[in-house]
Amino acid sequence: SGPYIEALASSRPGERQMRFQTLAEAPNLLGSGNGLRLTLSAPDKGSIKLGSPVTYRKMPVGKVIDLNLGQQADRVLISILIEPRYMPLVRTGSRFWNASGVGIEAGLFKGVSVRTESLEAMVAGGIAFATPDNGQMGEPAKPGQTFALFDAVDEQWLQWAPKISLKEPAQ
Repeated sequence: SGPYIEALASSRPGERQMRFQTLAEAPNLLGSGNGLRLTLSAPDKGSIKLGSPVTYRKMPVGKVIDLNLGQQADRVLISILIEPRYMPLVRTGSRFWNASGVGIEAGLFKGVSVRTESLEAMVAGGIAFATPDNGQMGEPAKPGQTFALFDAVDEQWLQWAPKISLKEPAQ
């Protein structure tokens, strides 16, 4: 409810200090974890924001860690971090889409169809992805690889159900 100062302890030991340099804004600490860092390229940011979840089968497996304009300012580059355990899910054939908001289709003979990824994605925004089966899945994604971010899901992607072994979580 007003101006305040927040301090974070350093991860490295150092000398005791009595003077500190302040920052104009809080540092982005979202990308400080381990995992697979990828870039998604989109025509605009939509409702994606820092910290938005990245989901696989509606399960959170990562998050958005940075947003920037591309070199030519013709696209938005969205940096994501996939948690170490879920890194094997992302392959060169994986498809990412903006899972934010609600999609509504209406037809005279088929009625009204409403689609949302989840209540969380509807409120907070989010990105979802799917990986195709077998030969179409491709090789494991490499750190820094860029993928297109589609505006909507292709219904075929929701049918993909590859069997991919996950890494065991660190104890």
